[in-house]
Amino acid sequence: MQIPSTLWPLGPDPLDPADRWPDRALVHTITEFSAPGARVMLLGWPAPTARGTLRIIESDTAAALSTIGDLGRHGLDAPAGRTWTGAPVDLVVASLLADQLDPIAAAEHITALATDVLAMGGLLVVFSRCRHSDSGTLFDPAGSVVAAAQSADLLYLQHIIAAPISGHRITAPASPTPSSTARHTVAHTDVFVFLQPAHG
Repeated sequence: MQIPSTLWPLGPDPLDPADRWPDRALVHTITEFSAPGARVMLLGWPAPTARGTLRIIESDTAAALSTIGDLGRHGLDAPAGRTWTGAPVDLVVASLLADQLDPIAAAEHITALATDVLAMGGLLVVFSRCRHSDSGTLFDPAGSVVAAAQSADLLYLQHIIAAPISGHRITAPASPTPSSTARHTVAHTDVFVFLQPAHG
C-alpha cells in the first residue's frame, strides 16, 4: 500500500501530547515547504515572553531552531510583540500543540503575526490536534485556525494528517486510565497549510 501525500508517516513511536515541535513532522514541513537558505520562523503558543530586551526562548523551541539550521535554513524565533522589522519570512511554522484554553485567540494570534512577517508567496503551516481539557471539554482548534487564516486573507491550500505509522498500520497510543468520562485519544497531528498571496 502506498501512503498518500496527505498522510505523513512519523515512524513507529506513539505521539507525545506534550511535544510542541514533533521532530519528524517539523522535518517534513521544512523539507516540503521551503528551499535551502529560506527564512523559517517558529511561532508557538502561548506567545514568547520578554523581560526588557531579554528574550526567553523555551528549550524545545531552541532545539527546533537547531533542527531548522541543520536542514540548511535560517531559523527565526517569533517576536515577543507584534512588531517585526526583519526581512520577510518564507515559511512560518506555528504550533498549537501546547495546552491552551482559547483556540480562537490562539488562531487569531498566529495568523495575524504570520501575515505581518510572511513574504508574498510565503507559507504558514500550523500544527494542531484535538484534546480534552482537565475538565473534559474537547478542544479542536481546526475550525478556528481555518476561519482566522481566511479572515486574514490567507489561502487554504492543504490539510495533512501526520501520524505514527509502522508498516501499514498507525501505532495506537497507550490505553488511557479507565474513567467514567469519555476521552478523545490523540492518534494524529493535523497540519494545515496556508499561502500568503501576492497582492497588486
